[in-house]
Amino acid sequence: MTVISSTQNRYVKLYRSLEKRKNRTQQNLVPLEGEKLIRDAIERRVLPEVVYLREGLMPEDFPFLQALESQVPVLSIAEKLFDRTAFTDSPQGILAVAPRPRNDLADLFVKKPALLLVADGVQDPGNLGTMLRSAAAAGADGAILLPGTVDATNPKALRAAMGAYFALSVVETNHQDCLSALAGHGISLVTTAARAEVAYDRYDWNTAVAVVIGNEGSGVSPAMAEAAKSRVSIPMAGAVESLNAAIAMSVIFFEAARQRRKLV
Repeated sequence: MTVISSTQNRYVKLYRSLEKRKNRTQQNLVPLEGEKLIRDAIERRVLPEVVYLREGLMPEDFPFLQALESQVPVLSIAEKLFDRTAFTDSPQGILAVAPRPRNDLADLFVKKPALLLVADGVQDPGNLGTMLRSAAAAGADGAILLPGTVDATNPKALRAAMGAYFALSVVETNHQDCLSALAGHGISLVTTAARAEVAYDRYDWNTAVAVVIGNEGSGVSPAMAEAAKSRVSIPMAGAVESLNAAIAMSVIFFEAARQRRKLV
């Protein structure tokens, strides 16, 4: 394999450009770093458009690459250039650029009763990625990302999600369309509140429900708070007043999963 060592190589420039959200959105592309994330994408039939290997590695070192079509370029990148191209401090030796999955609101309502995450202004990419990971692990059907929420294809969010981005239907939309879609499919909206009378483990999660997790600082937006039919709290002992948004979401979703297992 010819080793690429120029920063002006078009594929190298393409990958670096995807650090910015506007470029990912305009080109409908996702930057993937690491063997697990790329393998998860391929297993879910999201085939990369180009794969980058650190100099010294070969396609044969990654058996999952055998699923790629022959026309997908697999490039060898000089070691120092590879490390500068990757977004992580200690890249694993394989990168890829893949098409962004195309989902719409209708994809979220296939299974019944639906269990959905609604991220309402979640700005921390690590938090969002953790929420997507927990949602997938708890058997959720998808996630709705409202305005003000960090892009799920943010490199930090993708790493935190650990492949969950490809396991879920993730849809970006506005408040009005979100509320209309949920109402049209009979899905109840639930938010969290520190002083809500109903504890999260006393709520009946066996119905179609969408859980809204708000901004880390300001909470749920007025539009979603007003539309929510139910509010649940997570009782806590000691002097702690609140949980990290991603942790609170995980606690609730795994309680929902626990209750739903009893119906099987």
